[in-house]
Amino acid sequence: MKSVKDYLAKKIRRYSFTESYVTVSGINEVLLENVSDVYECNEIMVRVRAASNEIIVWGERLRIENYVNNSVVVRGKISSVELSGRGVK
Repeated sequence: MKSVKDYLAKKIRRYSFTESYVTVSGINEVLLENVSDVYECNEIMVRVRAASNEIIVWGERLRIENYVNNSVVVRGKISSVELSGRGVK
């Protein structure tokens, strides 16, 4: 028999925001939404977990400008954005 806690958790997951959104603005800015963790950040790479995805931003002089309300703004010279559905290892 399932507990009330399990039942509610399933309902919350069903109706909660579970998608990742990536918005690229030119070559100088990327907005990553629904970010749960920032795993790595240096001048050439930013690696985050967003929903069930791992997102990696590659470039030069990268920096995180804003990390508010589960959104991250990465600025610098963006060369590529990688998205993996398997999550962060």
